[in-house]
Amino acid sequence: MEIGALKAIIRDEKGYKVRREGIVPAILYGKDMEATPVKFEKSDVEQALRIHGERARLRVAVNNEEQLGIVKEVARDIINRDLLHLDIQLVSLGEELSIDVPFVFVGTEELVPKGLVLHTYINEISLTGTVDVIPNEIEIDVSDKEDGDGITLADLELPEGVTYLEPGDTPIAAVAIPKVEEIEEGVLHNIMSDHT
Repeated sequence: MEIGALKAIIRDEKGYKVRREGIVPAILYGKDMEATPVKFEKSDVEQALRIHGERARLRVAVNNEEQLGIVKEVARDIINRDLLHLDIQLVSLGEELSIDVPFVFVGTEELVPKGLVLHTYINEISLTGTVDVIPNEIEIDVSDKEDGDGITLADLELPEGVTYLEPGDTPIAAVAIPKVEEIEEGVLHNIMSDHT
């Protein structure tokens, strides 16, 4: 489990005021604590999210006291994707909780020579376990998949003590030969791109 680090400063200002100064407003919350408004250096947050993902585990330092936190929500501007706000849940290392974990598909480039495409049905899964064993992401290798192969939750190899609530036969993705309409759309898109 990779963990990033951020230094938080308690804030009294409204979120829109600190954003003008290149600062990201955030809320820290957790068990047996009141929600606390804080702020982070925007560049530090962007770097942590780039390296560890938008569901990152972070060491958050507040008033010289460091605690483990999980990014629960990242709010971005819908047009320019500028970072607007963070929600971070503070937890203890052995605390059991549920976390939404994204899938990362690798090996998709191996499907292209076979004339295959990957269809994804879900992009993340809610996992339950202690924060020290739940992964930041789940990597799924599709490089050896053939036409008609499917991937379900039962196919996942999860760390011991990590579980999901959905049925094991819940589909994650499938590999198939693209339908005629998809090919036509792709050709049309390429033609349009060539003329712009």
